Amino acid sequence: MEDYGYLVNEHEIECFSHSSSTDELVIRVKEVLDKLGEDLLNSSIDFERFVMIIEYNSQNELMMNEMNPIHEFIVKFVKDKKMCWGLSQHDDIEGVKITLVASK
Repeated sequence: MEDYGYLVNEHEIECFSHSSSTDELVIRVKEVLDKLGEDLLNSSIDFERFVMIIEYNSQNELMMNEMNPIHEFIVKFVKDKKMCWGLSQHDDIEGVKITLVASK
């Protein structure tokens, strides 16, 4: 079985993850996506594939209007490349946490 180190070295995989510092709707998602965008811009790799995991607290659920910044992020950074994403409830986080795995 290939280990993570091999995948990182041979296939140029990066994992970026940020959590919101606010519970204010829409702003919390945009704040995290801005950080992820900076990570992608600072990387010298032209990624081809993305996996995005969006986690939120069930007491402070993700709202439909919070999907707009996600759509804008995808249009700006993912464009016509391959991407899959998913939502997950985790009661041990305060706001929103988004993890982005990107590879060549």
